[in-house]
Amino acid sequence: MAKDFIYIVEAERPTAIATIEAMVKTGSTHSNRRLQITAAVTSKATPETHAKLVSLGCNVVEFDETVPAQIPIGEVHKMMIVLSPERLDAGVAYIEAAKRANVPFVLLQSVLLADVRQDYVGKQFAEAEKRLQSLFGKKECEPQHEKHQEPTNIKARDNISQEECISELRKHHQCSHWSVLRVGIYDHYLLALKDCIRKGVLDLPIGNGKFAPVAVEDVGKAAAHILDKSENHSEHIYNITGPELVNGEILAKGLTDTLHHQLTYKPTEDKNHIAQEHIKKNITSTTEQDNVLELYELVKQGKLEIISPHFTEIEAFRSKTLEQFFLEHKEELIGA
Repeated sequence: MAKDFIYIVEAERPTAIATIEAMVKTGSTHSNRRLQITAAVTSKATPETHAKLVSLGCNVVEFDETVPAQIPIGEVHKMMIVLSPERLDAGVAYIEAAKRANVPFVLLQSVLLADVRQDYVGKQFAEAEKRLQSLFGKKECEPQHEKHQEPTNIKARDNISQEECISELRKHHQCSHWSVLRVGIYDHYLLALKDCIRKGVLDLPIGNGKFAPVAVEDVGKAAAHILDKSENHSEHIYNITGPELVNGEILAKGLTDTLHHQLTYKPTEDKNHIAQEHIKKNITSTTEQDNVLELYELVKQGKLEIISPHFTEIEAFRSKTLEQFFLEHKEELIGA
């Protein structure tokens, strides 16, 4: 049975782990192929993370995150890049390294509205997306020899899979493909508000704005499907959100009804208060703190009032609801 070599960059990140878990659970839909996952982690990865990745069957390799251009890729069919908030500038270096390694398909996890955001996080992801598309776009898929001429021994094999074709043609083509997965607001960001929730007040700087929180597990399922069916998702940008739009009032009512804990929504205008009282206490990365505050501002402006249709286009599965999320984290949210 042939192997499908998949390489995950910064595999210690929650989305990367969720993607690996989804891939291991479903396996490859190609009956003649078996997954072999390499989890590339930085020195920041904990021993517990190492152990978890090994338990999932991954080949774990540690690389020096201070020189991202030297990440050891090797022979790879597909690659997923997940960026840490502290190393967003490494995105372009990873992409260029993938191109040098002639990786046939690269999936980049990005952020919603990366192409229009003016903050640091948005600009960094926009730069990474642009570099990915310039290096892995269709214009790069011309043969090194005579244009549009394929080797006859490959062309004659009608039953060859897309992945096998890409692998065999890589000797004759400078041909690679890309996909981008833009993620909205994670539901676990709501855990940063647990102090005010316990006090019975949902203190959010979003006014009457609405958004659709998404579970990291669902992002992992979508990413796993894209990697498995990469031939169907080349040159696509997907926006991923949760399944339901909520505002502050809906969130407060949902928490009250689900957890039987009376909660009132109190929209605040003081972003510094939110940063000091909630975000900085529960999110250690300063870049991620700024990103969460920027996301809340986008919600307030009505720019995240969307439910992505792409879950059904990528794969038909039932997304996690906010009610499920609240119940799973009941003890953390209200201390009961």
